[in-house]
Amino acid sequence: MKIHDISVSLSNQMPVYPGDPPLRITREYSVPDAEFNVSYIVTGTHIGTHIDPPFHFIENGYTVDRIPLDHLYGTAEVVDLTQVKAQVTADDLKGVASDMIVLKTRNSALWESSEFSKDYVSLDESAALWAVENHVKTIGIDYLSIGSFEDGAGVHRILLGGGVTVVEGLDLRSIKPGTYTIACLPIKIKDGDGAPARVILIEK
Repeated sequence: MKIHDISVSLSNQMPVYPGDPPLRITREYSVPDAEFNVSYIVTGTHIGTHIDPPFHFIENGYTVDRIPLDHLYGTAEVVDLTQVKAQVTADDLKGVASDMIVLKTRNSALWESSEFSKDYVSLDESAALWAVENHVKTIGIDYLSIGSFEDGAGVHRILLGGGVTVVEGLDLRSIKPGTYTIACLPIKIKDGDGAPARVILIEK
């Protein structure tokens, strides 16, 4: 059994989606001047590797602490879409049979820079509709938004309104396409619109 960590590490140097609250991690007490090391963290809820529940875009959608647990653990298919230049379409997803999908795109290389890139691969609305119509429980992608920078709200509303859990900010640089067990547990924020998460893939 091999376990892959596909989360990005939180740091003050990481890219943040424009307009989101910036991340700030500060060491408050430090050894040897203090008896222990303690830091505080100030951040938005959609930083780094994180989960979008329906409430992120849907007024009466359920919140991050109410995501069904079978959306956060199970068998997932990593789909190789590194050939896609701009947007993933429904045609790109035909033949995918899993109800938990992780999309490996050229985005993963963007984690090599601390600057946010607007030129990332996203889903178009046909792909979002495909996910809902095919009863996908969870879909993940390897950058900070599953919708485009110019017009991502529509894709989010389709997915989240259809009950699909969205995982954003994955790092898939070392991951090969195939079937894995995924474990994806967000911080349990009461009534939260999203939360950072540690996400792993287990290879049998």
